[in-house]
Amino acid sequence: MRTCLFINRVYPPTAGATGEMLRELAEGLVAKGWRVVVVTGAISGRSRRERLQGVEVVRAWGGSWQRGTYVQRAWRYAVLYPQLAWLTARIGKVDTVVTMTDPPMQMVLQSWFGSRRTRKIHWAQDVYPDVAEKLGVITAGGWFARRLGTLANSTLRHQDHIVALGRCMRDVFVKRGVAPEKIEIISNWSSIRQAPPQEIEEMRMRLGWNDDFIVLYSGNFGLAHDFNTVAKAIRDDMFGAAREGRKVRFVFAGEGPRLEALHNMISHVEFVNFLPRQDRKNLGSFLGAADAHLVTVREELSGLVVPSKAYGALAVGRPILYVGEEGGEVARLLKESGAGVVIPNGDSEGLAHQVMRLARDREAMELIESNVQKLSKKISFEAALEKWEEFLLRNETS
Repeated sequence: MRTCLFINRVYPPTAGATGEMLRELAEGLVAKGWRVVVVTGAISGRSRRERLQGVEVVRAWGGSWQRGTYVQRAWRYAVLYPQLAWLTARIGKVDTVVTMTDPPMQMVLQSWFGSRRTRKIHWAQDVYPDVAEKLGVITAGGWFARRLGTLANSTLRHQDHIVALGRCMRDVFVKRGVAPEKIEIISNWSSIRQAPPQEIEEMRMRLGWNDDFIVLYSGNFGLAHDFNTVAKAIRDDMFGAAREGRKVRFVFAGEGPRLEALHNMISHVEFVNFLPRQDRKNLGSFLGAADAHLVTVREELSGLVVPSKAYGALAVGRPILYVGEEGGEVARLLKESGAGVVIPNGDSEGLAHQVMRLARDREAMELIESNVQKLSKKISFEAALEKWEEFLLRNETS
């Protein structure tokens, strides 16, 4: 029996988009006859070894992860890295080890301490240390960033394969010296399923959305997202226009480090609502109840991150208003498929115009919704699982 071992900080029941995707992939591979082991972070009060839906889950020791300050998180990472490496080494013989990017740079330890006979694959959700530099977590171009960059580039080049989320991320890795033939593009997906129309209507009624045109931002309010363009559009470019024709309402649901700042900028606007993070069991009907989803990425992070919330919106059949650089993977998907619209960073007037256009033009919305349904089939979990297994089997002896 082929054995594939994945390493990621989060795995259900711990919340997190990467953990949910990993769960589906792991369980999908088990159903196809693979032995799958997941080495992950600790959960307070949870057994350190358990079998969940056929997946062997091995957890680090200590308490559950807390966000905290940068210093606190750095300390927790420093404690977690050697635990993950030690636990992985104790699993025994495996055919393939797949490292993800949480915690960042963990592929380095696996390259140092992992068996040379084990195939090493890096599944890149983000590109480090580039993301940390762009977000100001470490000094851009400083001594530490340069050393991390050299270490990351060397480790990437020595991986057997790298799974990139899109073409823009692949191009970043090629520029860093990774051989193109080592890179496989497999897009992310969402484990959320489209809810029946009746549940969606009931959700809209419960939330009081009625006949309003709902633009929803749902998920993490992280440092990588462009909220300035959104806030300016709402404050400066939507007044008055929101009262012409179908009423527009912006809804923001979730949590994260940028939530408070965004709340301070726009919470006074009458057509803006903030909601807490939603229960996952109702997420399909909640996401499906919106008319369009707002997805943003800061321009300088194009190619370094791919927003997972875009796949959630597409999974429930909703169009996307994407604020970001046109060369990013989500922007390319939307432009090629017609499943949404792309607005450049900083173009608040353009965002306001597109919102009002979709709110007024039913034919345009119906066309986009039809395109979303076509695209969602191509980036479904079933399609991704097939690509993953084909990729693992194709390269098991390379």
